[in-house]
Amino acid sequence: MQTHDNTQTRLIYTDGAAPNNQSHCQAGGIGVAVYSESGELLDTFSQRIEATDQAPARVTNVRCEMLALIQGLELSASNDIVLTDNDMVAKGYNEWLEGWKRKSWKNASKKPVANKDLWLRIDALKQSKPDVQVQWVKGHDGIEGNELADTLASEAAD
Repeated sequence: MQTHDNTQTRLIYTDGAAPNNQSHCQAGGIGVAVYSESGELLDTFSQRIEATDQAPARVTNVRCEMLALIQGLELSASNDIVLTDNDMVAKGYNEWLEGWKRKSWKNASKKPVANKDLWLRIDALKQSKPDVQVQWVKGHDGIEGNELADTLASEAAD
């Protein structure tokens, strides 16, 4: 990935893919597409996610979406916007994290928060980069950055 001088906001699109999500998927992928504010593609990143990389050792679509968000946050700098087409991941970041922490990582049903290991990583990144925004974007709606991140994730999963 290119270095970033923090003077301009970048749009960082993230996506995760886990084919056969319901059938004990053993491999998935993540994709990240970085754009300038003016719409110029600056960089891309993709990675295959193996079940052995996971705790628990199962790949799911949600975990791949979260891993993609983590990658986007790791690549982000002040005032960047990280975009995800997973509404649950965006709400978790923007609305639910603080409540989960206050309630000792229990959800509204008083059950343990799923994927806590990844939420802890996301929370640490949120704390270290408070000027980075995470926003939801409608998936499969012709948005170039989202479509590219989806393609990168799907190709990495294959």
